[in-house]
Amino acid sequence: MEIRYGNVYMTITDLEKKLPVYLTCVGKWSNQYPLERTDGFPDYQWIQCTSGQGILEMNGQKYMIEPGQGMLLFPDVPHRYYPQIEPWEVRWMAFNGTYVGEMLRSLEFNSSRIITVASPDPLLKHLYELHTTAHSAEPLKSVKCSSIIYAIIVDLYRYGSNVDLRSKQQYFDQLSPALRFIESHYNEAITLNDLASRLSVSPQHTCVLFQMTLGLRPFEYITGVRLSKAKELLHREPHLDIGELAGRVGYESTSYFIKVFKRIEGVTPGDFRKRFHNGRE
Repeated sequence: MEIRYGNVYMTITDLEKKLPVYLTCVGKWSNQYPLERTDGFPDYQWIQCTSGQGILEMNGQKYMIEPGQGMLLFPDVPHRYYPQIEPWEVRWMAFNGTYVGEMLRSLEFNSSRIITVASPDPLLKHLYELHTTAHSAEPLKSVKCSSIIYAIIVDLYRYGSNVDLRSKQQYFDQLSPALRFIESHYNEAITLNDLASRLSVSPQHTCVLFQMTLGLRPFEYITGVRLSKAKELLHREPHLDIGELAGRVGYESTSYFIKVFKRIEGVTPGDFRKRFHNGRE
């Protein structure tokens, strides 16, 4: 269904300012007109192209914006954009909040940039929902808008990449056979060759894929899965012997399992179990 109402500008109250992220305005242009902001814009912006083609000028560079791409613009950064092939249709939102900068930086969005979106539809669906919610008469619509913006930011991380780079989702898709293998065989001895054979790549490239996708080496990820399973067992079977527990999550040596568990969790498996069953966790 097409949105038939115009751009929506939110009233910003103390309620909105308490939210980690809040919407300031949202809308759509059937043909984006030329716009120059010599002092930038006070809020963060996501402007997603749906048809046509435009040009963004920023930091002395020109960037082409086509369908499947968008502009993530940080506050107070001078920029100019205008259509190249008309109609240049875009959907957009402007947002702010105390924790927005920190949130974006944690997802490796450190500055204004062009983002290529591998799967544009989820973001467009969220933008439609955001526009509809902002236009509604719901008394707490700003709270719902906040959650939708968060979903959009996460989707930008999931599906987006810098121009000519693959998206996180594509890396996850390639890595998923190895992740499924680990999930099914975490209680067995797993070698790097086991993982590489599931991916049909070399062991070295397997390490690269894990690092680029998860920021972890393969065996760091395996350890994380094993300890997660161990914590589940500690919760579910409070009388399970620690030695048996170690074996059930892939550790032949009980002492080594305890050492690894304490290094990562900060407590021994026994102490972890006591804390949980004493109601402190």
